[in-house]
Amino acid sequence: MIASIAAIFGGGGRLMATSDGQTASSGSLRWYMVGQATWFSSIGLQFVLFPILVTNVLDETGTRLGLAQVSLSAPALLFMLLGGATADRSDPRTILFRIHLFAALPPLALASALNLDFLSFELLVAYGVCMGTATAFAMPARDATLTRVAGSNVQKAVTLALAVQQTTQLAGMSLAIFASKVGFALLFAIQSLVILGGGLAARQLPKKEGNDTVHPSRLQAMKDGLTYVMKSDVLAPVIAAMFAVGVFYVGAILVLFPLIVRDFYPGDDALELGVANIFFWGATIISTLFLLRFGHVARRGRGVMIALFLGVLVVFGYTFEPPYWMFCLLAFAWGLGAGCVMVLGRTIVQSEADEAFRGRALSIFQLGFAGGAPLGSLIMGVLADVIGPHSTMWFSVIGMTLVLAWLMLKSRLWTLHAHNTL
Repeated sequence: MIASIAAIFGGGGRLMATSDGQTASSGSLRWYMVGQATWFSSIGLQFVLFPILVTNVLDETGTRLGLAQVSLSAPALLFMLLGGATADRSDPRTILFRIHLFAALPPLALASALNLDFLSFELLVAYGVCMGTATAFAMPARDATLTRVAGSNVQKAVTLALAVQQTTQLAGMSLAIFASKVGFALLFAIQSLVILGGGLAARQLPKKEGNDTVHPSRLQAMKDGLTYVMKSDVLAPVIAAMFAVGVFYVGAILVLFPLIVRDFYPGDDALELGVANIFFWGATIISTLFLLRFGHVARRGRGVMIALFLGVLVVFGYTFEPPYWMFCLLAFAWGLGAGCVMVLGRTIVQSEADEAFRGRALSIFQLGFAGGAPLGSLIMGVLADVIGPHSTMWFSVIGMTLVLAWLMLKSRLWTLHAHNTL
């Protein structure tokens, strides 16, 4: 089964040399950003609409919302490493093109079901599994491509890519707040068309050279990637921190945010959840643009840890059941730290990983956000039903505090110094 999924996604300009010896077409970075924009604008739309369908349209419990969110993120646990191995051995352009074609189908099916009044919890779970599987293959292929089209300054390219990701994701979330006026079905149909456009952009990327290299089996490639990361005294703690983010932070945003909005802030839930997410993701854009303007950060590990501690303080504020305006302001502060974590954490992996292992290292990095989220979503969904969503925030406060203490005592992230401008 795994091999067949890899076969579906792992198929098979003018090139110019960049200053560090990499190759890229003259417009490859632009086309890369177009693909980035289409993918994440659709993700932003989904980010708001999917939990609203579960909590408000179907009126499901916190546990059921947690299970639905698991369907979106659990495929990362199964396929992200395979996606990284596929990206390292195949042409990322072809992978991305096929993923976009595949990913356009689930939102189209969901739009049809909404039009026919056939929406069900099982259908949403099926949608989540399909989109999560597509993401598990898309992210490593996209990350591996970025280094090839970035030129000499990887940190700047990573920051620019994240700025495009966050801006377009925010645009998708902004569109989602009009769901009550234009209808869910139309928005999911728009999502399908946008994803198709990204597939066309992927065809314009430069083809990977040297694809005739003899590779080990995908299973061996995944084992080699894990071994490489676990032996690294830089990559291993960064990825451990990202897994903790997935468990303690992403789970809270995916599950507790929609439940708090539904149960504590009466009004248009799509609007209120969308606005709260806009505050969060808008702040990530601000911090990302600041890093883009500020330039090279030498103490990237220290920056990651400080930003994670800011998240602890924010989540602690949520335990006091704040009014909606404070709920949004806390989301804004949380987003400022999240933007720093995403830029600096990804830059560490991009610059420290060897070229031969970069796709697999980045896929394992993605497991931090996507792979830890199923566990966090499930735990927080169950706890929210038992002790309430605000009290459940203590799970994140205590958990991330312990992780930060471990990172300070057992890793060298705090003293890590970048000796180059990547």
